[in-house]
Amino acid sequence: MKHRFLITALASVMLAGTASTAIVPTQNVQAISKKVAVNRGYRKVTLTKTVKMRKIHMRIPTYKSTLGPVVYADKTLPVKLMQVGTDYGWYMKIPGLKGTWTVVKRHNDYSWFKLGWRY
Repeated sequence: MKHRFLITALASVMLAGTASTAIVPTQNVQAISKKVAVNRGYRKVTLTKTVKMRKIHMRIPTYKSTLGPVVYADKTLPVKLMQVGTDYGWYMKIPGLKGTWTVVKRHNDYSWFKLGWRY
């Protein structure tokens, strides 16, 4: 008799525990890191710091491309940015300007821009 009561109590506790965890809703996480976002292609970003940039005069093959003079891009400038592991590292397209630009920054530095266009 004693064991039946103990088994019944234990089974009811286990069922209550699984039912309570099934009731709790899960939340979808849609956060994306800056590194993953810019490695997948051109992504809309806003600059948060004034950065040096240079225009890329494209040639084929790419390693023969040349760079123009240093120009400073003002912060809060909305641009499209992509990072690649070869050649110049950071590729940037600016609405209203022709050509592709490169940013004079280290490959692991992601502190100079925010994802999305913010005015």
